[in-house]
Amino acid sequence: GTAEAMENDRQMAFNRMDMMAMASLSRGCVKVIPRFDGKGKRQKVVVADSSGLMNYLQVDGKVGEVKVIFKATSPKAFSCIDLDGDKVFTASGDTLRAFNKKGTEYFKIETNLTEPIMNIAVRTPFIWTAGEYVVAAFEEGTETTYLNSPDHVNDIIMCKVTNDKSYDAVIACQDRTIRTIHGSAVTLTESCEGGVMTIYELQHPAGSHSKHETRELVYGTVNGFMGSYKITPGGYAKAWVRDDTGKGGITAIHAADVGGEGIKQLLIGKDDGSLEIYGTDVGSDIPDRRYRTTLNESIQGIGTGCVTQLTAEEIVVGTYTGKVICYTAEAKDELPIALVGSKSMSQAKAKQVSQANAEKKKRLQALEDEVSKIRDTLAAKKEEYSKISSGCVAVTAVHNVQDKFVLESTASWALTIAIESPIDTVAIVSDVDLELLDTDSNACIVSTTKSTSSHVKLLASYRCTESASRIEMKVRTVEGQHGTLSAFIIPFLTPKTCQLVNYDIKPLSLHQRLNEPPEIPSCAITMRMEGAFTVNDMHSWIGECLPEIPAMLHDEKVTYYFMSTFLQTVLKVSYKTNEAIFVSDSISTLTVLWDYIGKAATSRKIKLASVNLDTAHLDEACTRVLKLLHPKLVYQLGLTDKVAMLSALKEIEMQEQDVSFLSQEYKDCLQNSFILEKEHALRPKHLEFLHNLVEKLFLDKHRARGQNPQHKIPVLMQKLQQQQYTLEGIVEFFKSG
Repeated sequence: GTAEAMENDRQMAFNRMDMMAMASLSRGCVKVIPRFDGKGKRQKVVVADSSGLMNYLQVDGKVGEVKVIFKATSPKAFSCIDLDGDKVFTASGDTLRAFNKKGTEYFKIETNLTEPIMNIAVRTPFIWTAGEYVVAAFEEGTETTYLNSPDHVNDIIMCKVTNDKSYDAVIACQDRTIRTIHGSAVTLTESCEGGVMTIYELQHPAGSHSKHETRELVYGTVNGFMGSYKITPGGYAKAWVRDDTGKGGITAIHAADVGGEGIKQLLIGKDDGSLEIYGTDVGSDIPDRRYRTTLNESIQGIGTGCVTQLTAEEIVVGTYTGKVICYTAEAKDELPIALVGSKSMSQAKAKQVSQANAEKKKRLQALEDEVSKIRDTLAAKKEEYSKISSGCVAVTAVHNVQDKFVLESTASWALTIAIESPIDTVAIVSDVDLELLDTDSNACIVSTTKSTSSHVKLLASYRCTESASRIEMKVRTVEGQHGTLSAFIIPFLTPKTCQLVNYDIKPLSLHQRLNEPPEIPSCAITMRMEGAFTVNDMHSWIGECLPEIPAMLHDEKVTYYFMSTFLQTVLKVSYKTNEAIFVSDSISTLTVLWDYIGKAATSRKIKLASVNLDTAHLDEACTRVLKLLHPKLVYQLGLTDKVAMLSALKEIEMQEQDVSFLSQEYKDCLQNSFILEKEHALRPKHLEFLHNLVEKLFLDKHRARGQNPQHKIPVLMQKLQQQQYTLEGIVEFFKSG
């Protein structure tokens, strides 16, 4: 193992031991078998992968080697495993199986569910399963419950919520909701800050948090929020929430006392490869981050136990590409190796460190032997392949692609792509206007090519300069346009193959769904649509226009709230059969909906009887949007002056050395010179984007009143230029135009 220092406030380091490499892992496919006597042998680890192989592992303490106690295989990929005591339950396709600690399969059932099982939760004799939408329960192998979730199910656990006698199923859903199922019906729904990826029941024994045992449901979202609901008699109460948006989605949650504090810490795994440990200080409700390390690939599962030692609680992590890694906290009183042999050190300490060094040498030798064996196997396989491929050429190879395309609060979309092998290149093609944004996490060469086709608006490639199986990119979309973003993924393998993944760009792609109703400005405009459409028709159209709309609908009347991540304008959407009402302080948002729904209804031969737009507050609404745009325009227009000033300031800095006499504004310019120069290079593109928003707002305002002001656009563009621009001038032009 190698020592890995973690970024933290309280000094701590971990020894890392790579236990095994397997095929790619699904989430929840790594578990540590619990101890039942409180002492004994090293704990076993079970791992199941996408090739249909499950390994039941234990570390041999004498030689430090990982030994496979038993293996199990499946014709389909293992999608999830769960434990009931020391028994292992697995899901692959629509099949459930169970194995005892000796590797004997004692239970198997073909469920015949309409979807493959993605998640399971077991409390004998009950097994709950979740596919993409289908949730089912089995008792003694017989199906007892079957229901459809309104949106994609990302995780399922079993815990006692509605009463303390029987277990309920709790599901984490993509539509920002945690649902509790009692019997065969959803009895409780709780809102979260993003699509819920994973949930975990955290139990506090009496005395650690309060006089009585307490329990909470900790959740993690796709956009990086982590929060908790206290489990109260018969329901939930919101406890706390942490906003870590833009720092990776949460894929795994576990809790254990890995810090030796006598109280459990939260272990968090993220899709950007971050492994983080959170603890709660006395008098504080919200946990703070204690430690962090990065694995550079998605973490698919976390477990804890005494795996390589007999007493210390260790962290076992499974990654997307199939690595199984064990982290052991370094002993705080361990002396540096450099002190071996010094007179001041006791002989006992010298012997202890000497033994530790011998152990490390033994492990290193074992690793070198393993690498040598792998090299020999690889050479034999290459020779075997070259004989086969001399007469025929491999032309296809499907890779497991793990991807995520989410809207961030910075009004940009983050696209993350990961595959099992290193990535050579990812080519991006879009049929709508997109702006590529910088990301700090990539070691890639980005190049764009001017397209010769009118159907292709963006053509770019990301070429990896380092060995990486995960790549992240950010794009900004233009509202009002809709189409497809295509990613062509080329792995660093021979022969070259390519895999295509498509992503929908929606007309109102920069709008983010809100859980709570926002304050709707008094100048908001109302648009009412009536026609021969059903609530499901309108739900489908809204889902094609706006992000985070559930795929399925179970209500006869629906209301959603949204906010623009770019301008902070709001949108309220309410609809039922034959009627839809839209309220927003942006006329441009309403006209996008008007255009798209009108075309969609026409293509389905559904007649919209009327579209009524209340224009009483139209001028005030446009003024509000212009005021929201004003700081962005001023910043972009002022970049030229700041960059022009930079050369003079840099000269002063060279001559004077000490520039403390400069004003704070000038100091900030010098400090942020690199960022300013970078933004100045992009200024024409950003100004064009902002000017287009103002132009669209002007056209939409007049369109709402049945006018065509196209001839006034050149005058508007003139007023937006640096020399003439003032907020008062633009507002006056809008009112008089």
